[in-house]
Amino acid sequence: MAAATKIRRQSDFEITVLSRDSYTAYSHCGIPFVLSREINSFENLIVKSLDFFKKNRINVKLNEAVRSINIGSGTVQTREGIYPFDKLVIATGSLPFIPKKDLTTNILPYGIFTLRSLDDGMLFEKALGTAEKVCIIGGGTIGIECAVALVRRGIKTILISGSKNLLSRQFDPEVAEIIRRYLESLGIEVISGEHIVIPENFRKEKTLQVGDRLFLTDIVLLASGVKPEIFLAMEAGIEIGKAGGIVVNEMLQVKAGEVFLPDVYAGGECVEIKDFITGEARISQLGTAARSMAYVIGNNITGKLTAFGPLADPWVAVAGDLQFGGVGITSKKAESKGMSLVTGFSSGYTRASYYPDRKDLYIKLLFNHGCLVGVQLVGGEGIKERIDALSLAIRKKSTIKDLLELETCYSPPVSMLIDPLRPAVKAAIQNMREKENSKHK
Repeated sequence: MAAATKIRRQSDFEITVLSRDSYTAYSHCGIPFVLSREINSFENLIVKSLDFFKKNRINVKLNEAVRSINIGSGTVQTREGIYPFDKLVIATGSLPFIPKKDLTTNILPYGIFTLRSLDDGMLFEKALGTAEKVCIIGGGTIGIECAVALVRRGIKTILISGSKNLLSRQFDPEVAEIIRRYLESLGIEVISGEHIVIPENFRKEKTLQVGDRLFLTDIVLLASGVKPEIFLAMEAGIEIGKAGGIVVNEMLQVKAGEVFLPDVYAGGECVEIKDFITGEARISQLGTAARSMAYVIGNNITGKLTAFGPLADPWVAVAGDLQFGGVGITSKKAESKGMSLVTGFSSGYTRASYYPDRKDLYIKLLFNHGCLVGVQLVGGEGIKERIDALSLAIRKKSTIKDLLELETCYSPPVSMLIDPLRPAVKAAIQNMREKENSKHK
């Protein structure tokens, strides 16, 4: 929808949007906050109504799933008809990842929910009306945000992660442990590193097998990640890369055979992007990245040639009174790439130690050959602003020395006199010296 709006602003094209969804231009990221009742209704998540697009001469076809794309004839087919195109944008997003080993059937049993769409959120909310106990499978941001939302409503909540640690792709274990302790302090039971099986007769038995234990639950939310929705592109002969997404060039044009197609573009969670740190192809699941892609696609379709560069992917999440996020890579990822990693960790406060309502703050920095390549933060406030600043530091290839010389501002209601970033940098310097000394012994 952002690409369509961008194209309209810059052209007089006839624009048609085909979507199997029932709603358009809504915030998927806001669903957990409707579940927590911090936002009154799902309708509040709709950013732009259908009338907005009608007024802007964008023909939106909701509940109309695309069945095939024919690159040769320049057409898209749905059950309702065939649509010719001069330019095509593929923005199919992602599908919930449902591990087959977790199910004894290929069909989701009644009472098992996902949160791919606004409709999914509404169905889940309706089921919560009679639920006393909910199991959430998935230790990522959505699983954590939803777990806090439900327990705040007085619903007994169990959060189950197949990985040993929460947020295993975004955080190192000691940082993830801070979040685990917070969740447990709210009364959420957190189980990790166990094999999960959902029985075929879940509707009757209402049980989950987790390791060697059985858990009774009213409903289950699957929040175990997503995978790119690439079926239409793959069937059309468009190349899919090693990371599982649509291959695109810096203009976000897709590849078929040996060439990139000048009139077919793709963006969002269904495409592969280049990682700023490793240079590898990977998937970005951030709304900010998708919006940037929409901007680039809109420009290129209307003749304002624009390139899309590598991403460091800064992210942030809020669960109850806790904020957490990061940018760059984790220790596990760095070690898999053979990087010479040095880390620094510190804890402090978001305000002066004597100031009321100060919040805890935890910072972990990761350096490769002295350059900042990763940041992980957890705290009660001020996390987004720090991640934004340190994201710029990563993109500028800032060194330990640069961060040590960084000047920070101070006022008791918003900071400590010595910002907690500084002791994290000093800890990294000390670890670097110890690493160098051990090499010479």
